[in-house]
Amino acid sequence: MISEISENFYRITLRMPYRLRHVNAYLFALDNELALFDTGLNMPGCFETLEKDLKSVGLSIHNIRHIFLTHVHTDHCSMAGLLQKKAGAKIYLSSAAFEEYQHFRQADPAVRQLKKFYLSQGMSAHQIDLIIEEYEDIRSIIAEFNADIFLKNNEFHEFGDWKFEVIFTSGHAAGHVCFFFPEGNFLLAGDHILPYIAPILSPDIFDDNFRPLATYLDSLSAIEKLPVVTVYPGHGSAFIDLRKRIEDIRKHHEKRKRIILDRLGTESKTTYAISNEISGSELSDFEKLMALNETLVYLMELKDEGAIKEDMAGNVLFYKRI
Repeated sequence: MISEISENFYRITLRMPYRLRHVNAYLFALDNELALFDTGLNMPGCFETLEKDLKSVGLSIHNIRHIFLTHVHTDHCSMAGLLQKKAGAKIYLSSAAFEEYQHFRQADPAVRQLKKFYLSQGMSAHQIDLIIEEYEDIRSIIAEFNADIFLKNNEFHEFGDWKFEVIFTSGHAAGHVCFFFPEGNFLLAGDHILPYIAPILSPDIFDDNFRPLATYLDSLSAIEKLPVVTVYPGHGSAFIDLRKRIEDIRKHHEKRKRIILDRLGTESKTTYAISNEISGSELSDFEKLMALNETLVYLMELKDEGAIKEDMAGNVLFYKRI
């Protein structure tokens, strides 16, 4: 579904078969030249749906000349390569996002690292094999693309009368960026801030020093300073009270961190065991992975705060309160 937000500025809402049922892309038109911000999911029928949506407002998918990616999760980037091939579009993203994309494309090293990382968090080899099956399915839908231009923090780009600033907002994903349009005081937020839920945070299996929650909260502060009137998110409806939403998300993370701490005592537990106690065992394999990731994100912060201790036994990490 495509809807005109203002003259030559459109939101395109595309369906997807996940818990979040839809993803938003945003389009700007300058005569016959189009700039697309995120692409939606590359699944059967998605390209045809996007083509039909554009045609319904007198535009052509083959006139997409610029694709700006907030991040490289499949629901936001997986049609980029297809559009690059069919329309000759240039692709813009951060270098950190492109590095994550390259990790994702190199299947064998990524799978080896994934096994090593999640075994250390207390998952069984069988559970990890089931996750790898889903990982391979997800990886297969990303159309291969080349990066044309790497975005830089706080640089400005122009498209017709539109001028926008790149804001680095890592946390939800490596190299995530938002785009701030000062003339209209609006933010294309990707998944950095959503209207109804707190974005998922996950560890970087290739970087043990990356702290997703601390990084994410710092990135919230970066956009909190902007004179944003309207936020256009990657999922859900536009909203206007950015600072209230940021306050709610901060409270959410503090509450979730406290729940994790309350589950710990003097008995050592793995991340997987803690996650299972909180979320239960009835989740799907992929949901178990997401729950484990969330648990680990808070354990990282509690360890940094000196509230818990991390030990390793037999290549598996264990946590307990100090």
